[in-house]
Amino acid sequence: MKKIYFVRHGESEGNAIRIHQSKDTPLSEIGQSQAKIVALRFAKIETSLIIASPYLRARQTAQAIADRNKLKVETSEFFAERRGPSELVGISHNSEQSKQIRKELGEHLLDQDGTWIYSDEENAVEFAKRAEAALEFLKQRPEENITVVCHALIIRMIFTKILNPHGDLKNLYDIYESFDLNNTGISVATYDSEKQRWQMNCINDYSHLG
Repeated sequence: MKKIYFVRHGESEGNAIRIHQSKDTPLSEIGQSQAKIVALRFAKIETSLIIASPYLRARQTAQAIADRNKLKVETSEFFAERRGPSELVGISHNSEQSKQIRKELGEHLLDQDGTWIYSDEENAVEFAKRAEAALEFLKQRPEENITVVCHALIIRMIFTKILNPHGDLKNLYDIYESFDLNNTGISVATYDSEKQRWQMNCINDYSHLG
């Protein structure tokens, strides 16, 4: 039985001030403290490898866990945050520009053929396919216990694909929009190779933060 621990990164500077982030946005001071706290949690969790998103805030969180528990960190693009239009990077979620772009994106969210694109973002079809590929990647890894440190959106889509692996976009996003994840929240999934089936065991455990 393979067990995967998915950890959302600690609070980033972009989370703190509600701006659209780049891949180089670091952890805030609070996020650095959260990373140290969740690292202590992993002293009691059996894991042999950390796979991190290549984004800085995820790598910083992963490294805190690795340093505390003498683990190795790898990075994988499978677990990067969903890429939004580059026009959003650095602007406030509350700005009129952000609201207008996100409104237009939402209007085309369920385009089944995936051909519509605002500018250079990862569309819904591509994102769902990446989550499916991430699960396949984890299935093929030889390690039994793996920790993946990444981002809320990709964890949500991965768990959505576990719940509804063959659903169309509408079914997927009905599930995807129904839950959220806290910074350093831990979610757990297992894969039974004999039954060839994923199972969700825990979503968004952040009790380590009190």
